[in-house]
Amino acid sequence: MLIDSLSIKVWMLRKAERAGLHIQSMKHFRPVDARRHMSNPLELNYLYPGRELLLEAPMEWGFGLFNLSGHRRFLHDVMQEAFDNPGRERDLLREALRVFYANWQPANAAEFLGVPSDQAGELVDVPPWQAYSPWDSHNAAQKSIKRQRTELRENTRILGKRLDINAGWKFCGPVSEDKLEVEVERLARVLESIRRQGICRHDGTDGDIRASVLTHSDGRWRWVVHGGQHRYAVISALGAPRAIIRVERFIRREDVALWPTVTSGLFSQETALNVFDDYFAD
Repeated sequence: MLIDSLSIKVWMLRKAERAGLHIQSMKHFRPVDARRHMSNPLELNYLYPGRELLLEAPMEWGFGLFNLSGHRRFLHDVMQEAFDNPGRERDLLREALRVFYANWQPANAAEFLGVPSDQAGELVDVPPWQAYSPWDSHNAAQKSIKRQRTELRENTRILGKRLDINAGWKFCGPVSEDKLEVEVERLARVLESIRRQGICRHDGTDGDIRASVLTHSDGRWRWVVHGGQHRYAVISALGAPRAIIRVERFIRREDVALWPTVTSGLFSQETALNVFDDYFAD
């Protein structure tokens, strides 16, 4: 008896369902290509609910590693010099990063986020690397564990030896000499890749800069990187006017009362909005 391919497919799907599995085509996991969309991206959230979105976002509206408030142009000059001088990039980056980490050493999470001490609450009692946004979906314990694992994994992959969060955090100082070398190497490798083949992307898990979009009630929007930090730092510092980002989440200002750290009482609504509004300051 001949069995056609459709029958085999149906049989396999039913077997998987009985086993508690749900199989979907890979097209459901590819981001929606909305790079030609130039207006407020929030409307795409309603057109494609639950889908990741590819956008070409203005670089001046983006925030990420080495480019947060107060450090908006860090690395810009040195990155171009490093790009133009193959073989010298690590020395140039090392010198610049050493200055950055020496000059930016917030005392606690509140200072890192720019929250005044009289509004900081528990944030004054935790280190900068435990800082998280008011709209973050992870609680403090989950965020701490996740961040420690991420730093250990990245440091070990780059340096070839175990280096935990106690050696420093990529976003601020102080950092050990080993951690400094990790950050130099990560930036240098991205720079070399761009020099060799340009800025490339793919639909895989690590194929894009991953970001959240913050939307203001007046229609303005900004984007905050949470994956691909080093790619963002290099591309931004090289002066690209726009970046391809994969939007995973939308944060609406008017939803402040629903943000996790507000409902938990860690942030007041006023403090949470101050953190949000800092991204829109000129």
